[in-house]
Amino acid sequence: MPRPSVRRIAVTLIERGFLRQDPGGAYLLGLRLLELGSQVSESSAITHRTGAAADELARMTGETVLIAEVDWDSLSLLIIGRREPLQPPVAETSPIGRRYALSSGCIAKAVLSGLPPEGAAAIVPRLRLTPRTAATIVDPDRLAADVAASRARGYAIQSGEFLVGMAGAAVPVHVGGRVVGALAVLGTALRYPSPKLHRTGRLVRSVLAQHRPAA
Repeated sequence: MPRPSVRRIAVTLIERGFLRQDPGGAYLLGLRLLELGSQVSESSAITHRTGAAADELARMTGETVLIAEVDWDSLSLLIIGRREPLQPPVAETSPIGRRYALSSGCIAKAVLSGLPPEGAAAIVPRLRLTPRTAATIVDPDRLAADVAASRARGYAIQSGEFLVGMAGAAVPVHVGGRVVGALAVLGTALRYPSPKLHRTGRLVRSVLAQHRPAA
């Protein structure tokens, strides 16, 4: 399709509220679609599994809390839930409706760590490890080692890998024995040196476990 035609379609979708653009020019789902999508996301398995835990983590930390759903077919992550921080973030964190390629960062490492070792070993070589910052992991062997370490402790951490100046901790979310996504707490790297990141990772893991549905 010619680019002018694509542009006209995009403008129409923006006018009708189905698309919007961020300050960098990237297209995001519009409010109309988010309103419709919220009816689906609120009934999704991962939202049921993580909603109460996300609320509690937001109250306990005062930071941004994200719920991300993984699509193993496209090797991507979709942000489907978000709890806002008490203080405005120094950098724009992932909005609801944004989809990212599965690569580096605490959320990606968390979902990969939720897989058995052979599952992660099969997927990591297929990932496009494009650098987002100077700290982004672009070496598959290094990513595989970090995923293995995350699996051993039950949470993944990152500082500056995904956004400059931002850090986070995330845990994988399982539903019906499958890894369906991750729950993450994000804050500024200045507020989250390594010891606090590890404490936060253990906190996310603990809170999510406390809200595990009864068998």
